[in-house]
Amino acid sequence: MSIRAMEEKKKPGRPSTNKDDPVYVRARVPRELHKSFKLACTEDDLVMEDVVKDLIKDWLTKRGKKNPA
Repeated sequence: MSIRAMEEKKKPGRPSTNKDDPVYVRARVPRELHKSFKLACTEDDLVMEDVVKDLIKDWLTKRGKKNPA
């Protein structure tokens, strides 16, 4: 199957997998925390993935890393 065919088969709304060679980060969080996070993102019209990336960048900056990716 070609890359183009695979991209066309992706479900709508799923993030593209070819952005800067991303990796998956898995974390277990309490169900209610996930539910509240998902609801807050929906209310603010944000993508959960983008919020998590921003939180990680902020955390790295607070730790003293000058230019988080």
